[in-house]
Amino acid sequence: MKKPPKVHPRRRIGNAVGCPVLRGLACFLLLAPLAFAQQEEIPEPPPAETLSSPNLPDPLLPKIQAAIAGVTTHDAVTLSHALHIGEAPDRRSPGPAAETLTPVGDLDGDGTPEMLLKAAIPEVAALPGVTPAPESQPLWALYLLSWNGAHWKASRLLSGGEEFISSPINLGLAAGRGLAIVTLQGNSATPYPVVFELRDHLARLLWDSQSEDSRYQPLLQGRVNFQERKNAPAEMMVSGRADPGLLAVDAHGQRGFTVRVIYHWTGNAFLPALTDFSPCPDYTLYRFLSALHLHNYRAAYALVVPRALMKEKSPGVQAFQKFIQENWPEFLDDAVFAAPELPASAAEEHLFTLTKPGKRYVYHPIFSRDGKFLLTGLTRTHESLPAEQ
Repeated sequence: MKKPPKVHPRRRIGNAVGCPVLRGLACFLLLAPLAFAQQEEIPEPPPAETLSSPNLPDPLLPKIQAAIAGVTTHDAVTLSHALHIGEAPDRRSPGPAAETLTPVGDLDGDGTPEMLLKAAIPEVAALPGVTPAPESQPLWALYLLSWNGAHWKASRLLSGGEEFISSPINLGLAAGRGLAIVTLQGNSATPYPVVFELRDHLARLLWDSQSEDSRYQPLLQGRVNFQERKNAPAEMMVSGRADPGLLAVDAHGQRGFTVRVIYHWTGNAFLPALTDFSPCPDYTLYRFLSALHLHNYRAAYALVVPRALMKEKSPGVQAFQKFIQENWPEFLDDAVFAAPELPASAAEEHLFTLTKPGKRYVYHPIFSRDGKFLLTGLTRTHESLPAEQ
């Protein structure tokens, strides 16, 4: 299963680690001089700073802290007035963006729910002669506000996102209640969860699904839900359509197969514990192509009805291997096949294709009707493509 890049260019996380690109550049600048002058001592460069580094200024956090400094009551209405929530904003963008202040549950157990503030990031001045697109939407920053008994404390959660879903979750006896934020990124609204804990009424990042050591796998048209358990940390359930890699599908379409992954909290990360796949023709095709790509003929053989596919009375794995090598050698190469979207009325809903220089192969599979979706037949046609100019 292909894993998309971890870092989204428009998203920044408070207290996140340094940028991988900057770290790689720093390593290159450090090692390159050594290749030409090993005698010269090169001082170690300082840690790379990113927009999410704690020591870099936040354009909104100081204003939020100043606005709530005089609020000496835990009353949410008073807090909203201090932040001017609900007042008409003064900005030039079409369609005013409304900041919101919503309770997210009592994370610290003091009887006063923490508040989630969603604020629009100030727009960068447009270039002369450039008019913002009418459908453009603001980027948002999220902040957590917590009452400490005397006044409110504010801390940054995320900045630079477009859509967020928040959920208070149980992190176990040691950590208590935490806060999960799921950001929806890109045109396919891919979900990426982040988990925070509350320390001294300030939010602290515990786990980011886009960090380099994360084992989180995003899914097409995915959904992330958290299932609470009585005295144990919450489970995270991720469901959606798989991105099979060897069998390319349209991110906005219906081809492919559905997956459900259960993640368990280990104290500092969500790790995959159980994966379920829904049987369907495309899932059979993916496993069949993957097995042959790895030259695992036994695994591929288990996905077919040999007598129907090979037209032999007593075929075995060795005969199947020879059959593939003679008839379908392209399945053994490093080829990426495509599963195109077809009309609902199409006679063949699960055909797949392979494009090569000057031609395109079209494969027409037939599957068993017993719920196992085994391959019972496979034919290939091809069409010529116009020469590239």
